[in-house]
Amino acid sequence: MEEIKRQNAKYVVDFAKEIIDKTGPRLPATPEEKLGAEMIAEKMQQATGRPSVTETFVCAPRASIAAIPILGFIGIISFGLYYISPIASLISTVLDFILAAVQVFTYSGKLDFLFKKGESQNVYNTVEPSSGNTKRTIMLAGHMDSSWNWNLSLTNPKTAILKTVIGVVSILALLIISLVAICVGNLSFMSIKDLATAETYTGLEIFRIILYFLPLLCLPGCYWLSIYLTWDKKKASPGAMDNLTGCGLAVAIAKYYTENPDKAPSDCRIICMGFGSEEAGLKGASAFCDKHKDDGFFDDHTYVLNLDSFRDADYYNVVNGDVWLKSTFDKDLTDVCFKVMEDMNLNPKIIKNPAGGCDSTPLTRLGVKTVTLNAQNPTTTDYYHTVKDTVENLNEDVLATSFELLLKTVDAIAEYDEKRNLK
Repeated sequence: MEEIKRQNAKYVVDFAKEIIDKTGPRLPATPEEKLGAEMIAEKMQQATGRPSVTETFVCAPRASIAAIPILGFIGIISFGLYYISPIASLISTVLDFILAAVQVFTYSGKLDFLFKKGESQNVYNTVEPSSGNTKRTIMLAGHMDSSWNWNLSLTNPKTAILKTVIGVVSILALLIISLVAICVGNLSFMSIKDLATAETYTGLEIFRIILYFLPLLCLPGCYWLSIYLTWDKKKASPGAMDNLTGCGLAVAIAKYYTENPDKAPSDCRIICMGFGSEEAGLKGASAFCDKHKDDGFFDDHTYVLNLDSFRDADYYNVVNGDVWLKSTFDKDLTDVCFKVMEDMNLNPKIIKNPAGGCDSTPLTRLGVKTVTLNAQNPTTTDYYHTVKDTVENLNEDVLATSFELLLKTVDAIAEYDEKRNLK
């Protein structure tokens, strides 16, 4: 087994290298993402001997996380408007928070019509059970796109979260200051100049002077939001760990079962899945759920292992929900996966994704049994969503262990499902 693990770890590394060498970064709904998807579809077909299925969809790639710089730009504009009209500043900061709540923090997509659209795609392939009888389906899924470069994380990951929080608080503070200024009134430059040259001040006049200069404290936070990430695709993340490791492992598992049908769980269909535009707000998984919600693709015996980033040996995680999106994934599937990790002495943790979201959320909202697995430090690092996420930074030992983990997890899910059938 050790040799098989090593061979498949190398397969994943070579898989990632070949794609990155050809495509570079694969930002959502770009020609590079499309080329990467075509290559992954071809890899799937080579692995299973069956044609891959490609399904296209339209999305607004910059309408969620990629919109964070817009929040900062609006904050800076609101700062300028404050000295023209606090009412205008109040309106723009309120609109800023609506944009953040609707697009960035909830991925609702209700304001997608304001953003430029592009075409993306999902691809998948299938390993049918040798028995010809399908009692259960296990899907191993990864997203094919890569992220915009997170400038704050690359520069100093230890302060990136703090600066982001300060940015959000700064816009909130500017909103409150604008509201107070409206109530106080008379904050023009000339009135402040007159106050500054007066011999005596009332308490209200001193308060007005403070209100005039107070917004200056909000500028650094708004600036940090405005440079949170760059839209320049030449400076984007190559996406080796996040998430060609997940895609590569899914294809490697399909390849293994195709070549070793006797090792596959009985009566079990295996699907290897590549979702598009995950970084754009889980658009690929959402589109896939919309397309297949009524056609019988998913049933009560379908299980989805969302594989998202495998690199860090000390951080094997079962991600059982997304905090921002208020989602909680299947408890039984979480327990099954955690038990496998425990039995392998991987010192696993059950965690919730503290920010953003993962492809398990659209699936769980559809009622599909799903959970997300990774081997990734959950804190901010300079190789997550940055130009440092390269093939050279991958860890073959982790990939070898992860391959074994997935084989054992597939067996454990099949065993769990068989027990459900017997009840």
